Amino acid sequence: MGRVEEHMDKACSLLREGKLRDAIKEYKAALEIDQENAIAHKSLGSIYYRLTMLDESITEFELAVKHHPKYADAYYELGVSLYRRGRLEDSIKAFEKAVEINPNFHIARYWLGLSFYYSGKLLKAIEYFKQVLEKEPHVVISRYHMGVAYARLSKFTEAIQEFEIFLKDVPASAAAYYNLGKAYYNKGDVEKAVNAFAKAVEIDPEDERSKKNLLMLEDLKSRFF
Repeated sequence: MGRVEEHMDKACSLLREGKLRDAIKEYKAALEIDQENAIAHKSLGSIYYRLTMLDESITEFELAVKHHPKYADAYYELGVSLYRRGRLEDSIKAFEKAVEINPNFHIARYWLGLSFYYSGKLLKAIEYFKQVLEKEPHVVISRYHMGVAYARLSKFTEAIQEFEIFLKDVPASAAAYYNLGKAYYNKGDVEKAVNAFAKAVEIDPEDERSKKNLLMLEDLKSRFF
């Protein structure tokens, strides 16, 4: 076994023991021998991410894909670090590259949807969330984000549909009931909006947004309905 492999194996053992900073030393030792070792760079990036050292993680992931341009996992993790850093346009490019290399990389498609959503490109976000659900229907959080995106586009019928399907899988989501209530209210269905907000408060009594909307609508009903 060569010295690079010895350092890599020792780093893996240290990782299993939770000794992240000692593992960093071993990966760096491997890279002193082989500076183009993409696996070492990617592994370093993953550790830095776990330590919330985002700039360092981005540097290592970028070196990993530089030395191994078809490294889909490294592009994916690069995208996550860029997303967490608030660099949404760059994260989109990284996730797109991961999906280009591996079309079955559906979790990367999910993060693409998130990146497009938070960059304000709602139709693109919906497109990717739909792709995820077509292949991985258990990733139900995609449906929640679709509902929020539809609501932001004032497509309240579609938003309601997505929230109601999501709530069948995640019935204890106060956030989904809150957004469902808003969608019903914006569609003009006060009774269903009240029921949704009431359910949100039942699940989370500290949900001030839902409590405020519930009180407002109950007052509205008492005066006008």
